[in-house]
Amino acid sequence: MALILTGTVVPLEPETDALQGHAVYVGDDGLIEAVQPASDPPPAGYEAASRLETEGTIYPGLIDLHNHLAYNFRGLWTPPRSGPYTTRNQWPGEDAYTLQIRDPANVIGAAAGKAVLKFAEVKAVVGGVTAIQGSAKGSRPYEGWLVRNVEYETFGTGDRTVFQSVRTLGASDFPTVRQRFADGSVFIYHLAEGTSPTLLDEFSDLRDNDCLAPGLLGVHATALGEREWGDWGPLGGSVVWSPFSNLWLYRDTTGVAAARDAGLTICLGADWAPSGSKHLLGELKVADLWNREHMDGTFSNRELVEMATTNPARALGWSDRIGSIAPGRHADLVVTSRRSDDPYEDLIRARELDVELVVVGGRPVYGRGEAMRELGVAFTEPIYVAGARRTIRLVDPEVRDADMTWAEVVQALRLAGHDPGAARSLSAAREIGEEPFRLIPDMPGDELSQARALDAFAEVTMPPLDTLFHDAAFFRALEEAPILDGLLDGLRDYYE
Repeated sequence: MALILTGTVVPLEPETDALQGHAVYVGDDGLIEAVQPASDPPPAGYEAASRLETEGTIYPGLIDLHNHLAYNFRGLWTPPRSGPYTTRNQWPGEDAYTLQIRDPANVIGAAAGKAVLKFAEVKAVVGGVTAIQGSAKGSRPYEGWLVRNVEYETFGTGDRTVFQSVRTLGASDFPTVRQRFADGSVFIYHLAEGTSPTLLDEFSDLRDNDCLAPGLLGVHATALGEREWGDWGPLGGSVVWSPFSNLWLYRDTTGVAAARDAGLTICLGADWAPSGSKHLLGELKVADLWNREHMDGTFSNRELVEMATTNPARALGWSDRIGSIAPGRHADLVVTSRRSDDPYEDLIRARELDVELVVVGGRPVYGRGEAMRELGVAFTEPIYVAGARRTIRLVDPEVRDADMTWAEVVQALRLAGHDPGAARSLSAAREIGEEPFRLIPDMPGDELSQARALDAFAEVTMPPLDTLFHDAAFFRALEEAPILDGLLDGLRDYYE
């Protein structure tokens, strides 16, 4: 469907600032055809296009480069200790982790995997996300139902270019990684997560095996210092920063200013529900708070916004496809209400209720009801976010597996929490001729066999289904978090 969106456009193209009173023209192919003053004559062929006067600000869709979607049905997890962990190998060994995170994720992923993933995608899109990493372990690959799946997205070419690993690489893995880089692919790698100096061995192994390269995206990298940044920076690459999760578990976070100064690209990731923001729009606020209170404002508002848009697109090698608003790009867009004269601060400060419209590949998938109606979007249904009615399109006849309504997603998840066998039977009835989709936990050591996951239900206490927005329960957990020790007390101010 052809679209015309008018408002203040933030292209995030080099040397281009916000464009007031402009229109974005999106063709039937989902590509942006033109960005021009709204008063100018439209390109040919847009006489019958759906038009929306947004009165807000139009940004590129947010790109979340670090997540673990199999766990995002639940809320924050409070670790059973007051002192910070020092490596990512410690907290998964806690009995509380097994009982409260690993086992529930296995049960619900086996019983209602499709519903878990759809819930996680909805949670992301409510925060303006149009592409997300962290859904690599499914029983069958997919390019995305509601938002783009970074690991399997090929933009219709069938050529996969993004690979990842959560586990630490061994000697036999490095030749494969080097070949990925030689082929022009990128590799997303959990690197040196924690504060212990022992984690620097992970970096040394990459360096010694010639795997520091422009295509390396190091997730966390919290243990790295000036020396490591100096070794890596001249060779190119990117760091994926998840400040909330770092602080929640380790009471420290990545030296992103030094990494930026060394020449590395800084991107943002919300990580996951047990120790992270609910979505990338929330993580932007954490980055802004940390930047102001602990980094002397070293990053500008625009630079913070770029961490969620243009920087991840560049890190993935997708700058010619998404991450900015320009002719020829895929129309991945988010529209928010306008609050001030600084559009970059507006996005940082935007709450869930400020998100007016989300478009993925030219398809409006979420927004205010009146906006979705004006654009003539079919197959929509109501959804409530922070008590306000919004409209979402989860069912799409042209997208494989986009066949569950929001009501069905919630019903399946609630049923799985009480009777996973019944939830699985319900799923099997939908999956004609093939095994029901299963979402598999991707943290190292978390995966159980499907049979064991379902058998474990009798021993598992399922956590409540999480909300889609940063609510009172989220901030109560923040106040009571023993490891965090008040470092993010100012975060509530963004939501008042």
